[in-house]
Parts: sequence; C-alpha cells; structure tokens
Amino acid sequence: MCGEDPHPEWILAETEICKISAWREGVLPGHARVLSKVHVIEPFDLDEESQVGFFLDAMAAARGLARLFSPAKMNYEIHGNTVPHLHMHLFPRLPGDVYVGYPNHCRTVFIRSDDEIDRMRQAIRAQLGGRLLS
Repeated sequence: MCGEDPHPEWILAETEICKISAWREGVLPGHARVLSKVHVIEPFDLDEESQVGFFLDAMAAARGLARLFSPAKMNYEIHGNTVPHLHMHLFPRLPGDVYVGYPNHCRTVFIRSDDEIDRMRQAIRAQLGGRLLS
C-alpha cells in the first residue's frame, strides 16, 4: 500500500503524507481510502506531524465526498487486520442505502465509471487545496 499503486488511475489525490484512492469497485458509491505513504500499522506509529497531516488529509477528503454525495452520515474505519498498513476507509452513508442496520461491506458492490471517479477526484482535490502535491 505504501509502494507503487498498481492502478494509478484510481488515485484521487496525493499529499506529503497520504494517497487517497477510489477503486473501480466500491461497497458504496462514494467509498474511498486514505493511505499513509509511510509504512506503519497504527496511527500512533506516525510521528506527531504526520499524525496531524494524516487526519487533516482524511478530513479534507471526507469533506469533499460529503459535498459531492450529501450523505446522512460519513463513516470512518481503520482496521488493518487484512492489510497491515495504515489506511482509513471513508463511507458516505446515504439514507436508505443497502447497509442500513448492517456493517459497510459484503452486501453489494458498486461499479464506478471513470466519470464518477473523476467527480470524486475533483471534489476531494478542491478540499485539499495547498496540501496537494500536484
């Protein structure tokens, strides 16, 4: 996760600390991931400046997705059991989505078009502003 991404077209934005991605398949239309560029397993393993940067990047990405999808609630998840590398899932939860009353996975898959991924990219990049690398 902290090396080269096999699908660079799915990278929505990059900062000093993170890459933000959305795969073609997502468990919700706005599902995205915030990936630490430093290989650590826990957020507390980052130095203090990187901890702050990671969460600022994650919150900017969440704000961009919220403005795009107008969710009832944004859910945030950090696991690392399957892939032991610091990454946060962002789940914009829509009223009446398939996960009401259930965890955010394994009930369905949404296939996003290039245009949908590009709209997510634009929304997130607009919120990251000066934190963007390019």
